[in-house]
Amino acid sequence: MTKLALSAYLADKVGIENIAKSSKWGRLLYSSGVVGSADFRRIEALPRRVWENDPTLAEATRALEADLRLPGGEKPCGPSCRCPRSLWPNQAAALIEGATLHGLFAAPHGVGRGKALISILLPLVMGAERPVLFVPAQLRDQTTRKVLPMLAKHWRLHTRLRVVGYSELSVAKNRHLLDELAPDLIVLDECHSVKNAQAARTKRLREYLKARPLTRVAALSGTATRRSLRDYWQLVLWTLKPDLSPLPTSWRELSDWADALDEGVDEHERKDPGAIMSLCRDGESARDGYRRRLVETPGVVATSAVDLGVSLRLSKTSFEPPARVQAALAKLRKTWTTPYGDEISEAVDLWRHARELALGFFYRWEPGPPKDWLEARRAWKRLARETLRNNRRGLDSELLVARDFAERHRRGESSEAVATWFAWHEIKGTFEIQTVPEWVDGFAIERAAKWLADESEGPGVVWVEHIAFGERLAQASGRPYFGAGMRASAEILDASGPIIASIAAHGEGKNLQAWSRALVVSPPSSGKTWEQLLGRQHREGQLADEVEIDVLLHAEEQEESMRQAMRDADYIEQTTGARQKLNFASRDF
Repeated sequence: MTKLALSAYLADKVGIENIAKSSKWGRLLYSSGVVGSADFRRIEALPRRVWENDPTLAEATRALEADLRLPGGEKPCGPSCRCPRSLWPNQAAALIEGATLHGLFAAPHGVGRGKALISILLPLVMGAERPVLFVPAQLRDQTTRKVLPMLAKHWRLHTRLRVVGYSELSVAKNRHLLDELAPDLIVLDECHSVKNAQAARTKRLREYLKARPLTRVAALSGTATRRSLRDYWQLVLWTLKPDLSPLPTSWRELSDWADALDEGVDEHERKDPGAIMSLCRDGESARDGYRRRLVETPGVVATSAVDLGVSLRLSKTSFEPPARVQAALAKLRKTWTTPYGDEISEAVDLWRHARELALGFFYRWEPGPPKDWLEARRAWKRLARETLRNNRRGLDSELLVARDFAERHRRGESSEAVATWFAWHEIKGTFEIQTVPEWVDGFAIERAAKWLADESEGPGVVWVEHIAFGERLAQASGRPYFGAGMRASAEILDASGPIIASIAAHGEGKNLQAWSRALVVSPPSSGKTWEQLLGRQHREGQLADEVEIDVLLHAEEQEESMRQAMRDADYIEQTTGARQKLNFASRDF
């Protein structure tokens, strides 16, 4: 019997969840690759279909339109009407799948491919009595005040649809909100908002669905995953239920799949795909085989075609930093010390500070801390950095290092290292850090302002990561900066001319196709974030022939951010089939 066959036998007879990884059989299971367990064979046996090839889809689309569209709804409601007045095939497929299978996973669904209309028509098509539509908090007012009234001019809508922001579910006073609403259908638009299993909103949703397992769920997103199958595993189980899920139903087995397929897994720790290869055709990779199994599963509607008729171009823009900025960056990388003297313990903090300096500024503490507080913090940061660099116990963050030293202290261990941790633990709460931006040089502000002022190819959007940069650029250019908050979320939709926008506040869910140009001054490192960001302008309704995105790339950290984002885009496309804008865009870098 081969090692893989023996592993499959053990998985069936004993159950993967019942075998400790550190045991003899656990080590065999873990080293043999993904096993062909009973649950794997269930997944393998699920029916397949390719909805794009369904010969009845065109007729079904017309029938759905006839049933759902109001009399005269195919006509524009005004001279500048951009309302959706017909169904795309992918929208019809999603509505049909949701109604037929009583659930829908349309999360590998391209950004700008009509998810809003699907999410709002689903309650009527699925015959729900008490439907609830969850949307990101910044989109709640937009959905209730603009989207629903706009669609109601053309389509029959559910009269009792309740729209709730995800953040409302997180508030302590709304702990029993779901019980009070008692939805029989939950539609999760931008469903990646509940991918964090530890978030209060996710826990409350999970508790409700566990108590009421017959509740139907539809999940939609163009960016359900960032780098792991774990991002959407729970969503698949909620929408398709365990019997129809194309993913393992146990966390342990799902983790094996993730260790074989995910982006960012250390190659020394990557698990052999094993049985997953039986899902592959000749010449396909494990990710290819998994992707087909996922998107061909009934109840999953993924989009892969890019048919907007609008090209997308990303261009590298380099604003050469002055000598003093380059010197500050070099010192930061060499000493792991910020310009104001704070020591850094984690690489992610070094990366964050370098991205700030690359734009000519840093955040300074104001007021400055007491001397004893600062010395205790510096000593702890040095200790944490050395521990992270040298430990062999899997400690990979300052938080885990702190927990380790807290446990040592609890056990009564006496050492200089424990004393260093304890000194910081005792004093850290006596001072609260408050920061103000300090500018080393305004070169990036000047160049971004010049970019905004050039409207020869039409007005553009400068996308920013940092509030300090957005506010100073607004002062320098005289153009409005749209940051966080409900007011900014509403006003940006009515804006015109060149604008400055926060990626965090407006890089998701907004229809900004009135602009066809953009400058990204701080490129995100996440392919998921890029997909959403590009989808604000490169989407249905864009009237320009091409959307042009300039990306500021003059520092190592900015370059690495783009490389990681492109690795993410490859992973998402390879595992979900959803075409990623970073991949099909023309680029000069």
